[in-house]
Amino acid sequence: MATLRTIEGMMEKFDTLYKKMSVSDKVEDMKLFGRVMRKAIQELASVRPERADEMLEELCAINWRNYLTRREAEEIVSKMEPNAIWSRDQVTRTLKSQGLPTEEEPYYNEYALWAEISKVFSDSGKTIMSLMGWDKNTVEGERMLDACYRLALDNLKDLDGVYHIREYFGLS
Repeated sequence: MATLRTIEGMMEKFDTLYKKMSVSDKVEDMKLFGRVMRKAIQELASVRPERADEMLEELCAINWRNYLTRREAEEIVSKMEPNAIWSRDQVTRTLKSQGLPTEEEPYYNEYALWAEISKVFSDSGKTIMSLMGWDKNTVEGERMLDACYRLALDNLKDLDGVYHIREYFGLS
């Protein structure tokens, strides 16, 4: 009877095989790895769908220079002082109603956009209000969101490639 590997032993074996696949020029190796990973995600999704979804969100980093998972963005935004005034749903709904994208490859995903808009408001909301000639009683919500959106895009689509939202918020 074969002895099962320890978790550490399994991860060591995984790391070895992953490294071999990642430097291989054989498409078959990549396809094999993908098929096995698909089975693993499918099995995980059947018992812990929320964790499988989080892992898929992490893999979506392949698409973006600036990305966050839903959970990361929610945690970041919840800690902002002053607090962000728009939920992700409000931002998404407003931007879509104006025909503005909430994701744009390769620059940012929707969670990074929401967190960045919230950061701009939290860090620069008073300055924006001053420049627009508003006080806290006359601030125009949609115009404020538009200003924060445009400033957020300046960072997320930074042509110099210097700004990285994950680094800014101390994520790996």
